This record gives sequence, structure tokens and C-alpha cells, in this order.
Amino acid sequence: MSQPTYLVFRGCIIDTPTLGTLRVRANGALGVDQLSGRIIGVADQETATPADLVSTWIGQAVNSSKVETVELNADQFLMPGLIDTHTHAPQFTFLGLGHDLPLMDWLEKYTFRHESQFKDTTLASSFYKTAIARVVRNGVTFAAYYGTIHVEANCILADTIRNAGQRAFVGKVCMDVNSPSYYSETTEESLQRTEEFIHTVMGDNAGDDSALVRPIITPRFVPTCSAECLHGLGQLAQKYNLPVQSHLCENPDEVAFAKSCFPKQKSYSDIYHMAGLYGPRTIMAHCVHMDDDDIELVRQCGVGVSHCPNSNFSLSSGIADVRRFIDHGIPVGLGTDVGGGYAPSILDAMRMAAAANRALIATRRDARSKDAESKDAESKVVEAAETKPNDAAADHTEAAPLNAAELLFLATQGGARVMGMHEQLGSLDPGKLFDALVVDLAVPNSP
Repeated sequence: MSQPTYLVFRGCIIDTPTLGTLRVRANGALGVDQLSGRIIGVADQETATPADLVSTWIGQAVNSSKVETVELNADQFLMPGLIDTHTHAPQFTFLGLGHDLPLMDWLEKYTFRHESQFKDTTLASSFYKTAIARVVRNGVTFAAYYGTIHVEANCILADTIRNAGQRAFVGKVCMDVNSPSYYSETTEESLQRTEEFIHTVMGDNAGDDSALVRPIITPRFVPTCSAECLHGLGQLAQKYNLPVQSHLCENPDEVAFAKSCFPKQKSYSDIYHMAGLYGPRTIMAHCVHMDDDDIELVRQCGVGVSHCPNSNFSLSSGIADVRRFIDHGIPVGLGTDVGGGYAPSILDAMRMAAAANRALIATRRDARSKDAESKDAESKVVEAAETKPNDAAADHTEAAPLNAAELLFLATQGGARVMGMHEQLGSLDPGKLFDALVVDLAVPNSP
């Protein structure tokens, strides 16, 4: 018996097509062409048969034998798959370790040593199966992975992801300076191996956005990359029309180190920009300590921000101001940043993002209160204040806390925008790739 060509889901369908908009089709229907993997149509409320729905959507009669129907029960709903815009596959080996250390010390003591072990392809083959399975179990249908500097291990990672049926960007990490002798490469090796990895993963189809697994240009971050390496990677990104990922303004010491490596550049962001690594398909993780120049350049270039609140808390890096990014029109998605973050769960990232946002609001409120009290005390001594003591606080318009609809958007459509794939997925609209989850609220031990 032949496989049905079309799949129709009937029941509750939820997505967030725009920031803050929760679209709920309580008794909707959604059709998928199983050959292309794309959504062919969505209905808000339909009583027609699945075959009639498909016929309407594709504009020609379809026999019911070509249609498979999935009836969602009252405890289930269909939603877009979760998108992890920043994670490190080899760092699952030391998940949760070293969170008493700041970023730069943590990298030296744990990260580089553990990642260097992936020169062993046997380790890569066995470990990546476990790690990717864990990510998939958390409902992540699309992720941006960092690998290691090793081409063979990265190819194993890409194959493992593809075999698991997950969509992904996979990056060969590049680091040619300020790196330990046991885990480093020359500039020439870094660029040659990156191009080798690109060809191995994609062959001659590096620009195919619909491919399940694609390479992504991955300078680790500015302190471990020379100017020549960064420029070379920028040229590869343009040559093969590939996305780019790296880290930006995560920790004060890292920011100072990066600027000391490139003292002639105006800002941390400008270092990436001058190398040709900034554009609307660039993902910058963390972005906690952004000055005005960083913000403006990121905005102008259409760079996306991967907000990683678990990691930012765990390594005491700080709190990224997501509202500031949104207000400046900067795309924002969520990342788990394993192993800086201890949970490979975007659901956890949503919760952490809400907590970080509220903590930032509370911190600023308390700072204004103390400032107002200080000014009040001064005015009583001088007895000549031009304004009332609390005018500054009264005139301040408090940023609204991130709500549930906004958080879901960051985890789905927002993440797709950061990955440069918002026209392909992230919401449940006709023509988009069907990367989706059936959520069952009655499942025991649900996260």
C-alpha cells in the first residue's frame, strides 16, 4: 500500500506570527504535502472532509486514500517546533560544571580541554548520538550547533543530526590565536578545514536553504581569531552564501580582551563587521554588555541576537536587555548555550528569559528609587530644587515585562528570524516547511 501523499491535522493549532500575537485556531485544520514537507493550507474552523480540504488547498481533486488524518484530542495542540539559536554539541560532556567560574576561566579550565578530546572520532560517534537525542527530546526541531576544530568529528555531528531528522546549522569552530597548544590550528588550517567541511556537508548545494543540515561559518569569538582568519571566514561566508555565528559582548573581561586585540576598531561589533561577517544571516550570542555603537551596527546590518539567559546567569555574565533589542528593531531568538547553560531546553530558556527580564526591571526600579531618595535628601538640604524629588521616577515609562506570547515568539518565529529562515519556518503558514510539535498536556512527567 502506498504512503499517503498528504497529512491533515485537525484540532487546536497555535503559533505566534508576529511579536506579541498569539494565534489560536481552536478547531482548525492544517495540511502538509509529505513529499515536499511544506504546509499546503490552514483553516481556522472547518467541517469539510480532509480530502475536500486538501482539494481546495491544492486546487485539484484528491482521493481520500491519498490523505492521512491526525485528529488531535482535547489535551493536544499543534505548534511550531522550538528553535535553539545557540548551543555547543561537544559541551554536553561537562554539562553543569564550572559555574563557579567567570567565562574566560571556565573556557580555559573546562571547555578547551573537553572539546580537544573530539579528535577521537570514536568518542564523537558515540557521544553525539546521545547529545542530539537529548536535544530532540526537548522539542527542538532546528538548532545552531558549534562543533569543534576537528573536521572528522564535525562531519560525524552533521550526519548524526541528519539521521535524527533534526534541522540544523553546524559549525566547524575556528581558533588560530590565544588558544592552548593542545587545541589550536594555524590560520591556513582553519580556513582550509572550514572549506573542506562545507564541501563535505553540502557538496555543491551550500546555498540550499531547504536542506536539513547546513554548514555555518563559526569563528569562536574575536579573542581566539586573528584578523586574517576573520577576513578569510567572511570571504567563505560570501562565497558559499552561508550564515555566520559567533559570540559578542558576553562578559566584561571578554569585551576588554577583544578590544585589546583590535584597538583600532570602534567597537566589538566593528571587528566582525570589518571582516565581512555581519549581515542578516549572522547570529551573535549573548550581547549582554552592548554599548550604543554595538547596538547601532547590529541594527544597521540586520544581525540577530541569540539570548542565552541560563548561561548568562550560570556564568555570572550579566543580563541582556531584550526589550532594548526589540525597541531597536533587532531580531531576537533564544539559545540554551550548553554547556555555559545547564539545560538543553528552550522551554527552560523561555522561563529564564522571563526571569531575566523581570530581574532587570526590578534592578532598575530599585536603582531609580535609591537615586530619587538621594536627590530628595539633597533637595531638603539645599531647599532650592527646580523639580519635585520624584519627578525623574514619575516621568519614567517602565518597560513592559515579556509576556507569554512574546516568549513563544522568541522561541519559534523570532528564532527563525535570527537564523535567517523566517520565510521558511517559525510559524504555521502555507508554504512554510512543516517543522512542528504535537504537544500533549496529558503526557505523564511532561517538562
